[in-house]
Amino acid sequence: MTFTFAQTATYSLAALLILLLPGAALLVWLPGRHGFLSRLADSVGLSVALTAITALIGFLVELRFTRQLLTGLYGFCALVLLAGFVWRTIRSGERLSISWKGALVGVLGLAGLAGQTAWRLYQARELLLPAWVDSVHHTLIVRVIMENGGLPATLDPYLPAEFSYHYGFHVLAALFASLTRVEPVVALLWFGQVLNALIALSVYRLAMEVWNDWRRAVLAALLVGFGLHMPAYYLTWGRYTLLTGLLLLPLAMAALLRVLRQPVDRASVLVAVLLTTGVALSHYTALLLLGFFTIILLAGHLLQSRLPDESEVQPRRWLAAWPVALSALGGVLIAVPWLVRVWQQSSSQAALSFVSPLSSSQSEYWDYILYLLGPAHNATWLAVAGLGLVWALLRKPARLLAVWGLLLAFLTLPWGLRLAPFRPDHMAIVLFLPASLLAADLVFNLVELAGRLPGIWLKRVTLAAVILAALAGLGWGGWQTRDILNPGTVFVTRADLDALNWVRENTPPEARFMINTTGWMENIYRGVDGGYWLLSYAGRQTILPPVMYTYAASQFVAQTEEWAEQSSKLTTCDDVFWKLVDEFGASYLYLRLGQGSLQPDALVNCPQLVNVYRRGGVSIYEIAR
Repeated sequence: MTFTFAQTATYSLAALLILLLPGAALLVWLPGRHGFLSRLADSVGLSVALTAITALIGFLVELRFTRQLLTGLYGFCALVLLAGFVWRTIRSGERLSISWKGALVGVLGLAGLAGQTAWRLYQARELLLPAWVDSVHHTLIVRVIMENGGLPATLDPYLPAEFSYHYGFHVLAALFASLTRVEPVVALLWFGQVLNALIALSVYRLAMEVWNDWRRAVLAALLVGFGLHMPAYYLTWGRYTLLTGLLLLPLAMAALLRVLRQPVDRASVLVAVLLTTGVALSHYTALLLLGFFTIILLAGHLLQSRLPDESEVQPRRWLAAWPVALSALGGVLIAVPWLVRVWQQSSSQAALSFVSPLSSSQSEYWDYILYLLGPAHNATWLAVAGLGLVWALLRKPARLLAVWGLLLAFLTLPWGLRLAPFRPDHMAIVLFLPASLLAADLVFNLVELAGRLPGIWLKRVTLAAVILAALAGLGWGGWQTRDILNPGTVFVTRADLDALNWVRENTPPEARFMINTTGWMENIYRGVDGGYWLLSYAGRQTILPPVMYTYAASQFVAQTEEWAEQSSKLTTCDDVFWKLVDEFGASYLYLRLGQGSLQPDALVNCPQLVNVYRRGGVSIYEIAR
């Protein structure tokens, strides 16, 4: 994945427009004295949330977002932002002055974000198309949104399936692709890595709200960017929707904390409501985690006893608790029209079960969870975070955060209560969020303890040891994650990409392709090579479409899975092969050497298969039948 300087500049401007302008246009009118980086983080979160809400409104009123309308909306945001600056400067009597210290912090912060983004793009350097299974249907959704001019009701004409999916990322990617006039796959790769980098900024914002200590906040952000295995590893899965949800989650948590501390501040309530809505529309795992945090926040606030007069305490507690509860509930209510649509589609997956700790059936699953947690650099930082969790449980500033992290740790275990469709491995891959915060807190608790040691040399040596150990841990994590991609999740080689482009230019739009398939999980199947990308990238139907086919009618799902199972066992052009060709109406066959059960050597004696393309190990056959 390489880009010219002009492309990088264009993409960066588009990303700034999408991720900063709407939120900044609102935030400039709201009172607040947060630091530059915290306001920058809130601007990003509000931009994502407002974009998702606008898309929902457009869906409900059946509004098509043309390029002209988008230009008008962003132009309006620019005018609102400019007017807000004028209003704050003149009407409020504020002078536009910037201290050298504030400017230095801003420059260093922006340089850090630019460096983090460059690092994320470097980690994706080997990809030609996004990796693994999820990326295929994310690309298809972005394509349909672009062609529809907004959220679609269905995925027609590509799939006969209703569209009811968390869409926060897809709308942003569609906007980016439209503004820059690039392929949806470029939006996933480039813009997706920008979102990944910005999670560090969100964690910084939450840390500042919890401790109001820039040192802890910076270290937590660096741990997310370099020290821990997640979320960098999301690249190899194509988990772009979860990235968007986790970008918003710390910001929503910080907003709810702010509301608890300033319950009469309407601006804080508004920000909390909007960010909660953004979480609800971006990813349901993130919404679940925000729900847990809200409950813990309210319970902890109501149970604490700071004043001796209980008759005086209780009204004050409830007075501060209500705005938090209403902010969280209000955000969810705004998203209800879409959440109801999702529930109607996916309610059958919801279930509450209990897995006994005595059960031995989860041993392989536990091994997989340990694999997710287990790279040595990641396990080391998780251990540090575990000590930080114990420490935080004993101290007030981060106690609620520690309880939330402890709950996530318990939900990572394959035993106990399970709330389907959420799984323990889902919790394992989001543990980086509390871990980064609690590990950073422990490091600076140790720094503070070292500062109290007797003797100047003992104090200096201990301080140096703690700081150097933290820096070494960051460097270790960065070195280990420089090649973050798992080769087993990369479907597309250069030969595949060339073949996909050839298909675009040399086959009719109605062409239908046989491809190699394999089992993925439960009854769901996936492709094994570039042929799996034919629908999302080239618009050509395949015998196994992206996994969004599971959202179609049960008859279509059953037929697709039956064909996919049979395709996964093909070894030659036998009767089963021709039966599949006739049932599906296939006109082409896509194969890559070494991938899948059906290989080119087995088709030498198949006269009705005409080899029309063979390069780099990829073979495409026209079915002359």
